[in-house]
Amino acid sequence: MAQGKPAHYWRQLRTALTAGQWDAPFPAKDVHGRGVSWSELLRKFKKHCPGHQDVAELASQTQALSLLLAANSVNFDASEVSSQGALVLNGECRLAEERIEEGMVGYDTLKRMDAAASDSVKAALAYYAYALRRPSECLEYLSQLKDWSDSQGPVLPSGTTISAPATLRVPGTTSNTSLSSSWTGSFVSAQSSSSVADINEGRTWSVIEQIRSICLRGMCYEVIDAGDIRRAFTSYLAAAPLIASVASEIPTFVPPTIGGPPANVDNSSFIRYRELWRWVERVLRRGIILGARLCDVSRTDGENGALWQLFQQYHACSAHWPPSFRPEQRSVVAVLHLRALIFKARAGAPPKPGADRPHRWISTARSVVQEYRAILSVSTSFPRAGERNVQVEDLADLAVAAWEADGAVGEYAGWVIDVLWWATRLTFNSFKIFRHMSRLFYVTGDPELAKRTLRLYIQIVGKAREANLAEEESATAEAAGAFGAGKDVDSDHYWVQTLVQGSRMLSRLALAETDMGKAVDEAKEAGDVLEKAKTRLDRDDKVLLASVQLAEAIWNIAMAYTEQDVLTRTTRFERSLALLHDSLESHPTPSAHHHLALAYLRPGSSQDIQDAIIHARAAVEGDPSEVRHWHLLGLLLTATGDWRTAKGVLEIGVGVGEADLANGEEEEEQANGDAFDGVQVRDYAASGEQSDDDTSSGPPNFMNAAAARVLDPDATELPPSSSLLQPLGDRPPPSRQDAFEHALQLRMTQLTLTEFVEGPEGTGDKWVEVFQWFSERRDVGVDDRRMSIDSRRASQELRPGSVLSAEKRASVPGAGTRTSALFPPVEEQPEQGSRASLEPPIPITVTPASPLGNSPAYSQDQLSRAGLNGKEEVNGEKRLSVEDGHANRGKGKKVREVFISGVHKGRARVTTISKKIGHNVGRHNGMHLRRSNSAPDFRALLGQKPYQASSIHLRQHMSIYASQQDLSLLEIPPPPPPPPPPTTTPALSRHNVRVAKDRRLLSNLWLMSSATFRRLGKIEQARGAIQEAEVRDESNPAVWVQLGLYYLALDENRKALEAFQKALFIAPNDVSATIHLCRVYLAAVQNHHGTSKAGLEPSDRDNVDLAVGLLSALTKGAGWDVPEAWYFLGKMYGLQGRQDRERECLCYALTLSENRPLRDVGVAVGWCL
Repeated sequence: MAQGKPAHYWRQLRTALTAGQWDAPFPAKDVHGRGVSWSELLRKFKKHCPGHQDVAELASQTQALSLLLAANSVNFDASEVSSQGALVLNGECRLAEERIEEGMVGYDTLKRMDAAASDSVKAALAYYAYALRRPSECLEYLSQLKDWSDSQGPVLPSGTTISAPATLRVPGTTSNTSLSSSWTGSFVSAQSSSSVADINEGRTWSVIEQIRSICLRGMCYEVIDAGDIRRAFTSYLAAAPLIASVASEIPTFVPPTIGGPPANVDNSSFIRYRELWRWVERVLRRGIILGARLCDVSRTDGENGALWQLFQQYHACSAHWPPSFRPEQRSVVAVLHLRALIFKARAGAPPKPGADRPHRWISTARSVVQEYRAILSVSTSFPRAGERNVQVEDLADLAVAAWEADGAVGEYAGWVIDVLWWATRLTFNSFKIFRHMSRLFYVTGDPELAKRTLRLYIQIVGKAREANLAEEESATAEAAGAFGAGKDVDSDHYWVQTLVQGSRMLSRLALAETDMGKAVDEAKEAGDVLEKAKTRLDRDDKVLLASVQLAEAIWNIAMAYTEQDVLTRTTRFERSLALLHDSLESHPTPSAHHHLALAYLRPGSSQDIQDAIIHARAAVEGDPSEVRHWHLLGLLLTATGDWRTAKGVLEIGVGVGEADLANGEEEEEQANGDAFDGVQVRDYAASGEQSDDDTSSGPPNFMNAAAARVLDPDATELPPSSSLLQPLGDRPPPSRQDAFEHALQLRMTQLTLTEFVEGPEGTGDKWVEVFQWFSERRDVGVDDRRMSIDSRRASQELRPGSVLSAEKRASVPGAGTRTSALFPPVEEQPEQGSRASLEPPIPITVTPASPLGNSPAYSQDQLSRAGLNGKEEVNGEKRLSVEDGHANRGKGKKVREVFISGVHKGRARVTTISKKIGHNVGRHNGMHLRRSNSAPDFRALLGQKPYQASSIHLRQHMSIYASQQDLSLLEIPPPPPPPPPPTTTPALSRHNVRVAKDRRLLSNLWLMSSATFRRLGKIEQARGAIQEAEVRDESNPAVWVQLGLYYLALDENRKALEAFQKALFIAPNDVSATIHLCRVYLAAVQNHHGTSKAGLEPSDRDNVDLAVGLLSALTKGAGWDVPEAWYFLGKMYGLQGRQDRERECLCYALTLSENRPLRDVGVAVGWCL
């Protein structure tokens, strides 16, 4: 190639053609860097490159045709879609009727050129022929192109490229040129490389011509034989090898070069290769649209796999395109790609609920969604009054549908929520966006935002419906809809479905809320939402009617438990039972059976354990993957005493829950190996074209009855993406956190049953296995040590020997560890009948003891050995003192307030009594407990950390260990460090909420182990477990309940009383703390005076009255179905001389205890799904 001006203008012409700057005033530069027009560029080219007049003429006619085609388009990119529909393709590259005469001039000019010696002229003639609406002539010219044999042959692998001809010569050296070499005979130099990206040497324009010719051939087939689109689809596939080279070799950014594009143009590859990208996008889009009508996206064999290859190449090439490039056409392809991914996901193996890792295809879907977002951000704008941004709302539906196809896992909904937040900036109060937001915020663990968006949805749709009805009544026919009324009216089905789910959500939150006032408000709001749903309910839709009846039944249950109104509780339970039966008749569901089983278990006139078991079995049969169905059935069987069957049911439930958790930990392997979207693209032509019914090479789960085609054969518009949305279902799928809690609760019940049947000694290693199972699934317990208030540095000589040796211990016992600080060898804890090594017993739920049995933790003999007060009387007995401790009145004010709120207001003496109780809070004595060598000294380990008081201690409560030390023997502790500056964070993040839940669960496990140790007589191990529980969760009231039971086992009755009071200070409605507190009062009075009220001291009489007040309030509220509460209330009535009330309470306690499962169903399973 000659140097100097000829080489310069060769480069400039190639650059201008490749960039497709057909109307640019200065598409090139002269040798001095000045801009030149098209006419000037061609003139200079002819002047400095003599002998190549055909090249200049071809370039001139190509520019002229491009200008004619763009005359009726919005731009040279042809960014508009057909007025007949986004999927109609017959209008591209065709001149308008008024432009045909002008086009004939260029067509005739090219015919007069020596076409026999140049395939480039033939390709240009084919282009003109198609633009002039002469597809037959276009095919005739294309058939004359040399080296075209591979254009309809097998689709090459995506990595294969068509190499540049090795015999390229300087223009004019030979007449035997091919399609690639003929045009390149004028535009490719002899020194050309094989890179597609080489503009200066002409290789890029050669590829443009080839892709254009392939696209024109397919377009001709579409026009000539519109009924057989498979031939056109096959033709488009011939461009795949070239496009693979284009996508891999062209960079997304090209550094500026001398003689390159004008200075005001950016250096992205798209600007320099714009004409190439126009034809690449066109051929891929047309192939995709035809393939979406032909191919079964659930399969990967033959042409079905070729469609996935087109999707892959289009997505890869789109990385080079700015969002403003053909936004309408690219939006169509993005929607088709997402629909294909969703169809394929649904046709394959169903996703596992609660899967811990997303599938591979969802990564591609998210990338496509992000690209579609960028396109819509520049191609759409905020809607005007009375308008809606339909495309943005459609993308929101697509994103939610993709998330649903991936298993609808709450932990993986964050990207969808990002899309919805973005959509709010391009829509105005879109009911679709708020409907999706309410659902996704709840499943991701943000109930506050879920409630807010639900209220917005109700307000927007409700007001829009009111406006629509008003306009229909008052406006004339001509003015109907003129003001946009009805634009935001959701369908009746979606309205009812969304509000039913919202009511269920609010009822669920109300039952889980610890603040009773807030719980009642949420329950009432759930009822209001449900009433609004019923206003648009179609009672002929039995499925929807059944869901409304079930939601109303659950709402009555939530109201009964949150209102705690003894006057309405029975009525609400009866109404709930009737609605559950109605729901079952309308449309039977496993959820309705589950709630009916709970209704028949609930104490009352309708209690029927056998019916409850029948419905629980029906729930298991209807949905065997739900762990809570199995759990409920097992608990019901324990109420009948069928221990063996209950054990088998619980074992199955454990397997179900473990399978869900295990499936979540392993990513699902893709059947076809390494491939795009998990799809292996095959060469269908090499092995013969296969029919759509052939599934021999497809995955085994593909649907054979009906092919999963993305588009109907005659579709002209994209179907709405809302059709892809799945029905909301009965309830959201459980999150990983919920699934873990359900599985843990089931294990607790399983171990409780084992201990009940075999005794604590028969549980073996199951207790250790629970801790190991917990630690494998939750990273809790690392670096969670803190300095308790009692961990003050004592004198070295006063520390027991075990303190110095307890340097290392495991936070959670590991698998196979038979001895540790918490589980010592048997020889260190001698017991009759013990085995060679202590097998840790199972955890037991912290619940009040049965009134018909003796508690191993606190017996009447223990009560008789010591009183509750520390004041010695004349006769040598110790009694609860209510007169001493005046110096501590200030510490009792808060406790008094707690007690006042929990005692019935009709008791006139509550204030006086509670003051007296409060005097003893925080009193210490100098008693030291003897520590065995096997029991760990947690104080010694915790004492090495900086001072950090827990939240319990800041409430003027002593630590659970403080009462074990003689404060006179301790050194003065160093002052605590200054508190950190207050933070302005208003609420905990979702991660912190999850960590708090995990710590509470682990704390409860330690407390259950403490109860087991206490029942085995392992008092020292019980104390160590309580210490571990407080370390995990300082605000857990059950810590103080277990500490009180621990002190009762040691006959430390006053300390036990103080511990129960502290538990009530933390949680005033705690059932266990209230019952055990009143039990201490009862035992003390009975030991002093028997069962008669006569001769009671004023302090004992006050304590009895206080206990009656506490238990009366408890049995009217949270403890209405707890037999222990009624039992001790009856005993207290007996001490007051009210034998009739005593008999009633004792009889009712006996009735409650007859059909009682091993665990509280409300805690283990919950009162609603």
